Amino acid sequence: MNAAASAHWLPGDRLPDVRLRAADGDSHTLHAEFAGRPLWLATPVDAASASQLPSPPDGVIAICVGATAPEGAASGWSAYAADPRWCAGLGTGLFWQADANLRLQASQVLPLEVVPTVAADIAPFRGQETIAIAPVLQIPGVFEPELCLALIRHLEVDCAGGDVSAVLVMQDGEQRLQVDPNIKQRREVIPRDAQLDARMHERLMRRALPEIARVFNFEVRRRDPFKLLAYPENAGYFRAHRDNETPDVAHRRFALSVNLNQAEYTGGEFRYPEFGPHLFSPPTGAALVFSCSLLHEVRPVERGTRYAMTTFLA
Repeated sequence: MNAAASAHWLPGDRLPDVRLRAADGDSHTLHAEFAGRPLWLATPVDAASASQLPSPPDGVIAICVGATAPEGAASGWSAYAADPRWCAGLGTGLFWQADANLRLQASQVLPLEVVPTVAADIAPFRGQETIAIAPVLQIPGVFEPELCLALIRHLEVDCAGGDVSAVLVMQDGEQRLQVDPNIKQRREVIPRDAQLDARMHERLMRRALPEIARVFNFEVRRRDPFKLLAYPENAGYFRAHRDNETPDVAHRRFALSVNLNQAEYTGGEFRYPEFGPHLFSPPTGAALVFSCSLLHEVRPVERGTRYAMTTFLA
């Protein structure tokens, strides 16, 4: 069980694996048998509450869970017993929605006042459409909206907007920092608030690092300091580059960037020119993770200011 999530789980957390046991003795493993489709998960306090659960739409898996298999589940629901510690992480008397990756999205108190909607299916890419897509990982909900706003305020208010971002250049045989608008234009700062730094670290530990381990089979043991970034309107960009080409950064394995205000600017997307024309702009609070060896750019911001947090993992 994920220790970071064992006390209480929040929207954005991926459900730890667990064995589910039906009243007839049949058992199932959550990750092996219930991933790949949207999930409704309920923890009713009694049979009356279980009987009032709404019928799940087609394509949605619906299960009731408890320390013992709940009785009286409504049509379309299956009832299972699970480890009491796992159930405690969900809470009692709640209705949870999870995505096909078993990532918790939202919860409501039972009985429901409003039946939740299910996101429309995404049209799949087919054939040649899947060839030119960069091998990147996007992780939704790593930072909550409130944390994103706090980080923007910290950059602009507490840190007075940050400093103009510089690059390392060789001069007279020595490496020196120098502003070079031919390479990038942005403002940046290392956070100066220990509590914000700790909150970001905790969110990466419980939401990003386990997903990186699962997708890339890589265990993160080292993290560079967090940086808060601002790409201003008509003046923010980072030309195509790699993140581990010089000796001082050769240790880097993965870059991680979290968009802090995705809907409030246009432009500013990531592009990986070696892998086609596709543009990547994860929603607010989502992380984009990719190998530091990939050539990538941040395209010019056309409207608004793009705020982001970035770090490097090894």
